[in-house]
Amino acid sequence: MRRELSRSIYFMKVVFVSYNNQSGYSTPEAWLERVKTFAALMEALATHCEVAYIKQINYEGSISRNAVKYIFLRSAYRKPFFPGRINNSVEQLNPDVVIVSGLLSPLQIIQLRWKLGKKVQIIGRHHGDRPPTGFRRVLQRRADRCLNAYLFTSMGNASEWIDAGMIQREKKIYELIEASTELSRRDRSHSLQSTGMNGKPNFLWVGRLNANKDPLTVLKGFEKYLSTEPTAKLYMIFGEDDLLKDVGEFIEQSPALSKAVALNGFIPNDQLSTWYSAADFYITGSHSEGGSYALIEAMACGCIPIVTAIPAALKMIGDGEYGIVFQPGNADELAKKFSELSLIDTKALSSSVENYFKKELSTEAIAAKLYGYCVDLLAK
Repeated sequence: MRRELSRSIYFMKVVFVSYNNQSGYSTPEAWLERVKTFAALMEALATHCEVAYIKQINYEGSISRNAVKYIFLRSAYRKPFFPGRINNSVEQLNPDVVIVSGLLSPLQIIQLRWKLGKKVQIIGRHHGDRPPTGFRRVLQRRADRCLNAYLFTSMGNASEWIDAGMIQREKKIYELIEASTELSRRDRSHSLQSTGMNGKPNFLWVGRLNANKDPLTVLKGFEKYLSTEPTAKLYMIFGEDDLLKDVGEFIEQSPALSKAVALNGFIPNDQLSTWYSAADFYITGSHSEGGSYALIEAMACGCIPIVTAIPAALKMIGDGEYGIVFQPGNADELAKKFSELSLIDTKALSSSVENYFKKELSTEAIAAKLYGYCVDLLAK
């Protein structure tokens, strides 16, 4: 029986659930380290209400940490079509709100609604998913009737779902980034010395080298910029390197880029705050994103963003107020934006970026917004 909520206190129980099985993880600690930014969000939410999390890994049992109950189920299925055990576990927790990770589990969501009845609020949490095609569309439309709300980084990210008829009512959508970061600004002088950054100014790329991230457009724009600002430097940190050969060859054919671009490769996440703190600007060339942890990390350290005009990035920089924007794939426009950077009070903007992060993008800020959304749903 669902508890009656006090309208003055709004005490509630929120349960997060994922239907995907991450069988490569055999201990709760290993999995929680893998999703530490998301775990931090759940634990921040637990300061407002009761929180539990259900996940399939190669482990059976539960632990409690920072007021969150973590329940782990061992399963032989990568993603069970009939997740009776998972949904039974959700029901046993007597939730007021259930938040499902990812939107591409329509059959599982339909069964969850059957299990929980009409009173429990079920929210679908967008995780960069694209609308399905073929027969899956029928299930997805049926699942939409089972969901009370959706969480998207921005309305722009939800537009393709609405246009495809997968979400019938725009009013069901709440804007919320998926998670934040624990990184913060470090001493600039120490950071410059530690990283060896010596550009005037310094630019930082943190992200995959692939077609969607589009490093070649960034390099083309930066090459044009170097004709007027030859002391500028670009440092590129990356893990996945699909375009490393193309990037390397493009840099080698340009004497200016060869002197000004450093391919640093992989840097552990816990060291990145030093790099963000040493850089003047963070840059990305993404054509599409569900959200960007690198952008959040940069802003947490006061590194001024230069981003493409895509919905998620625009939302995260306050619709352009806390960063510089150019159209994806447009190297000429990027070069023009580079040339205008000398007109910016970078110290003041850097401080504003950091303050905006604390107010709108920090773990505590996201948790407070999510709590407010849950209260809003339960009050309807």
